[in-house]
Amino acid sequence: MASSMNGAGNGVDEIRYRAYLTQLERDQEATVKDKEDGHRDRLAGMVQNQDQQLQQMRKDYDVRISQEAESLDRKLALVRERNQTLVQESREQGEREADKIHTQYQRRVEQEKRIGDEQISRLQSYYKKASEELEKQFEKEAARKAQRSKNV
Repeated sequence: MASSMNGAGNGVDEIRYRAYLTQLERDQEATVKDKEDGHRDRLAGMVQNQDQQLQQMRKDYDVRISQEAESLDRKLALVRERNQTLVQESREQGEREADKIHTQYQRRVEQEKRIGDEQISRLQSYYKKASEELEKQFEKEAARKAQRSKNV
């Protein structure tokens, strides 16, 4: 009987051992599942964190591009303003030069006109004197002819 008990005891030990192994397997599977779930959650968190970082980088990049665009717009506006000022100054300088040249030509025309008027006046005076001289000579000649005709 001791032997049958011993065999029965072995069976109970084996059942306990198998139950223990089964429990260990379940515990191991639960631990693995918990670790996989934890790993999956951490991985999902990391992926979400990476997505957030990527979105933030894109936002920062867009902000940076926007800032650079605004800066370039301001610089362009300054360049345009400076160029407009230069064009206006050049235009005004050109108009002053044109007025100066116009005034010089106007003075020259007036001077030439005055010189021409003086020359005409001298010529008129000369021809008037010459005409008066010719008239005097003609009158003298007429008087001589009249004298000769009386004397003859």
